[in-house]
Amino acid sequence: MTSGIIWGMTTTDFLKRDVQTSLCETFIVAGAAAEIRTNSALILDAAAQCFPRLPPRPSICELRFRLWVDPGGISHGPWPVPYLRGLGHLVFAGFDSESSAMIDLKSRRISGRFSPEVASDQSYWKRVIFPRLLTALGPSIGVIELHCACVSWNGRGIVLFGAPGAGKSTLALALARQGWSLMSEDWTYFSRDGGAIAAWGIPSVVKLLPDAIRHFPELGTFRTTIGMDGEEAYRTEPEKDFGVSSTRHCRPEWLVFLERGDKSAFDISTMSGSEAEHILSRDLLAQSAGVAKWQKTTIAKLVANGCWRLRYGGDAREVASELTRVCLSGAESPAETAVTYVGS
Repeated sequence: MTSGIIWGMTTTDFLKRDVQTSLCETFIVAGAAAEIRTNSALILDAAAQCFPRLPPRPSICELRFRLWVDPGGISHGPWPVPYLRGLGHLVFAGFDSESSAMIDLKSRRISGRFSPEVASDQSYWKRVIFPRLLTALGPSIGVIELHCACVSWNGRGIVLFGAPGAGKSTLALALARQGWSLMSEDWTYFSRDGGAIAAWGIPSVVKLLPDAIRHFPELGTFRTTIGMDGEEAYRTEPEKDFGVSSTRHCRPEWLVFLERGDKSAFDISTMSGSEAEHILSRDLLAQSAGVAKWQKTTIAKLVANGCWRLRYGGDAREVASELTRVCLSGAESPAETAVTYVGS
């Protein structure tokens, strides 16, 4: 049976498989070649803000997106909290009553239907839709998603880990104002590139807690807002609001685990690889035995360059300046140039 009625809704071709999606571009999505087909130039523009373009079109694409905008779909923000539901190799992603996508992890194909209002909200695509789709797709394309921030200096990355409230976003922005390129401030994607690990980010707004105004006085011209998570924060566009540069890819060279100190101090020391692996494994979603084994070996490669614990307090700008000096000093490890200072 190809059609029917369920609770007043027709089941005939809900995702409109036969409609035209004549616009097409290719991108690098966390290291994978991806084709995005759509009937909306706005969606392609949002994708170009998230992922590097890939010219010319590759002969083989590891991911294929088909993102159709239904001109008859009507929806209004604010958008509800998105959700993912999976059954075997199929994952359903719901964004509102008129916008959803089906993800086939075996074929690595994504078919989505969206309202014009959702399609035009490019910030929502960068902050929510593309990251959620990548969360679901990650294991099928060899990508690990970890809760951390990342900045880059000439392709060499500092990855900042820490518990909620450890100051990852604040320190990442402070580093960006020291000349680093901001890659990510919340979630970072790691993939294998030959025998090395590559880090990828999706540019988005930077969320800063209200006390960040101590470090960035210019936030006095902004207003805090309440996000989907119910948290009050400043939400800024770092390139426009702070004049910093951004990047989407780097080699993770320094893995730094943040801890708040009781005073204005800067104390950096080495951390064992086993402890770092244990901490990073907490972010991983439950997977099959084969995927879990691959994730474990990838994390082992990630921490192989060495890991450090940074206990700090005081002004984030001073901490960023000191961490920059330590990482770019040419020493074999940050611990060799560790210092302790007392801030004002």
